[in-house]
Amino acid sequence: MASLSPVPRATRADLEALLREHQLASQLPALRGEAPRRAVLPSGLSALDSALLGGFPRGQLSEVHGPASTGRTGLLLALLARVTRDGLLAAWVDPGDRLDPASASEAGADLERLLWLRGLPPGRGLGEALSATATLLGAGLFELVVLDLAGAPAGDLRRLPATSFLRLERLVAGTRAALVLLAPAHVAASAGGATLALGTARPQWSGVSGPARLLRGLRVSAAAGRLQPRTVIFDLHAL
Repeated sequence: MASLSPVPRATRADLEALLREHQLASQLPALRGEAPRRAVLPSGLSALDSALLGGFPRGQLSEVHGPASTGRTGLLLALLARVTRDGLLAAWVDPGDRLDPASASEAGADLERLLWLRGLPPGRGLGEALSATATLLGAGLFELVVLDLAGAPAGDLRRLPATSFLRLERLVAGTRAALVLLAPAHVAASAGGATLALGTARPQWSGVSGPARLLRGLRVSAAAGRLQPRTVIFDLHAL
């Protein structure tokens, strides 16, 4: 069996620079002698991806939670845009019929690469949403699956069986999908998943102060992690 010649140092440096430029390094096997890399889906928000060690982990259940008007949906739209712009498929399970396709498109999402499951029957919405999410994970077609629970009543969330999210954790494990819950408060996350607790979002304006100025975006503050949360601040552009 023929042996492979060592890769010249300059060639390897060029290759690593190319991978960094296209943000592919975290999705490829580690080189010999390197620690295994964690497969992630980058959001494209540099400060957030840095805090998450590259992005939202694949094969894990992550969550983004916070009160209304903290930028929680805008963050997920940014992630959706990044995923679909890269030619990957995404799914959004939306029992409360909250997603606005126009806003998703303005955020840069390719709607032709998005499967949107919306508006499930009252009283059965959350249970059917969990079942639909499980089916999507089992299909193995989607790199990103979002389960939007932000509009769900707190009582309905509390009545869900304790095993509901454990089942989703088992289903997503070992796949290339990143499963992300969008919720008003902490619901669930797997041991290797990301947890983002969103706090105050401050509006960023363009132009001089007065009625003619325009909203440029939001500066979002979040706590990343559970045991030793790290504060991260990032900007979301207005849609």
